[in-house]
Amino acid sequence: MAGSGSGNTAEGLLLTVRCGSRREWIDPMQTISEQIFALVGFGEEESYWPILAVREAVMNAVLHGNRERADRSVQVDFRLGQGKIEVRVCDQGEGFDPDSLGDPLAKENLLSEGGRGVYLMRQFMDEVHFSFPDSGGTCIQLVKSLPQE
Repeated sequence: MAGSGSGNTAEGLLLTVRCGSRREWIDPMQTISEQIFALVGFGEEESYWPILAVREAVMNAVLHGNRERADRSVQVDFRLGQGKIEVRVCDQGEGFDPDSLGDPLAKENLLSEGGRGVYLMRQFMDEVHFSFPDSGGTCIQLVKSLPQE
C-alpha cells in the first residue's frame, strides 16, 4: 500500500487506502473490505456480495482503468454515515462510458469472459454512481445500507 489514513469527518469514519496498480493488491484490498464491513456491523453472510462488488471495482480499476501501469495507483475510500457505508474506488486511467457496456445477460454476451463487473456491482449494492474527475480516471461510488439491528 502506498499510503493510508483515517479520520473522522462530518459524515463519520473515513478510511482511505491507496495501492499500486498490480493484481497482487486485489486480494489484500478484499481483506481490508472484509474488515471494514465487519467493523460497521455486517455479518459474514450479509457482507459477501457487497464485498464482491468492491473487489470487482478494485479489479476493474487495476486491470482496465490503470492497465496495471506501475506509475498509477488506485484509491479506495470507505465512509460511514447516515445508516450506510459508501466505498469509492478511483483509478487514474482513461475513463469509460458505463452506458456503453453491453448487457451481460443478452444471449450474444453469455459466453463472454468479461463484462459482468459493473452489472454485479449494480446487483449487489443499493446505489452505484460513476464520476470522471477533471484530472482523469474513473471513480465508482458503491453504497450499501447498514444492516438493521
